[in-house]
Amino acid sequence: MKKLNFIYIIVILFAAIIISCSDDKSSTEPELVVDPALVGTWELTKIIANLGTTNLELTPEQAGYNVTAIFRDDLTLESTTVNGDSTTIDTGTWGTKDGVLTLALDGEEPETSPYAIEGNVATIESTVPYQDFEIDATLEFTKQ
Repeated sequence: MKKLNFIYIIVILFAAIIISCSDDKSSTEPELVVDPALVGTWELTKIIANLGTTNLELTPEQAGYNVTAIFRDDLTLESTTVNGDSTTIDTGTWGTKDGVLTLALDGEEPETSPYAIEGNVATIESTVPYQDFEIDATLEFTKQ
């Protein structure tokens, strides 16, 4: 009888382990999808910096900050950022859901930003470095 109880306990523990190892993906995570209008190469063409009650429009050259981003239909991306004298190339993944763009650069936490596309111009709400500060800005990209 003791052997039967031992086997019964082992079976219950085994079942509990299998159940606890099931897919733990949270149902609150949005499923990101490809927005076909974003697929392609985009170049930063305008920065509209929000400075309190004033907006300041800058070209990438004036700001010393330029970005070229390549969005692929397999939800991967490559981004080249020139900030002053330094150039950074990042890779990662992207996706959209309900007008929000999610970018997950390799090794970093995902970031989300509202975006809109009109013709070949995309606007993305973001923060940008400017003279040792991070400021809220609308980034305008033109599809190449």
